[in-house]
Amino acid sequence: MAIKPEKMQNILLPTDFSRNAFHALRYATGLLKNRECTFFLLNAYGVEKGFKGKSVGKGNQKRSDDLKEKSNARLNNMLGKIRKENKNQKHGYSLLSEPDDLIRAVNSLIDELNIDMMVLGNKGEQSSIPVFLGSTTTDTLESVKKCPVLTVPNNAKFTVPKEIALASDFKKSYDASVLLSVRTMANLCGAALRIVHIDEEEKLDDHQKFNLDSLLTFFGPLAHSVERIPNFISKTKIIQLFLEKSDIDMLCMVGYEHGLLEKMLREPVIENMVLKIDIPFFIVPETP
Repeated sequence: MAIKPEKMQNILLPTDFSRNAFHALRYATGLLKNRECTFFLLNAYGVEKGFKGKSVGKGNQKRSDDLKEKSNARLNNMLGKIRKENKNQKHGYSLLSEPDDLIRAVNSLIDELNIDMMVLGNKGEQSSIPVFLGSTTTDTLESVKKCPVLTVPNNAKFTVPKEIALASDFKKSYDASVLLSVRTMANLCGAALRIVHIDEEEKLDDHQKFNLDSLLTFFGPLAHSVERIPNFISKTKIIQLFLEKSDIDMLCMVGYEHGLLEKMLREPVIENMVLKIDIPFFIVPETP
């Protein structure tokens, strides 16, 4: 029997008014087309640096007011554009203009608005993982630990995911509240789950076997399978090769400390081989 989809109602989408950000919004509205939800469109701008990093002076109230007005105007323009494309009556929008650092604003709003997921646009370039994501997205992933983050490449064509890959080293015992976000996404899409493990050892130890069994039990009602891949080059390239040969529509990882995602983000550039990917990343924090 299928599991009833869990809550995915309040969606935070930070924007710098780039094409990447709007593409992420467009993708998210398509993904959630059958759900009643509110999209909170956030523009966080530093009063001291403005939009383009130019110093404006702390005491310049007029400049601060001008930035606020410009931010609100561009948010309303973005709202008009998405409403013209997306006439879904199940979707509501709220505009947030915050004269603050992006990370600080995001962490505050996640609690204040009871955010279920944050959506970020990224470059989607053929490059290393950090460059592929972009510095802002990478910094956000490393700093936001309160809700799942969906990053959408600029070259990702919208399709409802049918196959979601969950990459894990089985070294961490996942709390049910963490895995719940993965299950929610799979149920939302009606997707099968493929649990992917890079074999860094000849065989799993007892702790890893226990964690794998726990994953299989938790995801039991979903269509799922386990894929074990030999560890022969950098983890980034291994994941890339797996995605190339599989019909995966979304890659999911749990962002726990010293885990697989952190290792990929921090791989030395010389080892962090070129990544070419055009599917979204769904990153779940260790403690949502």
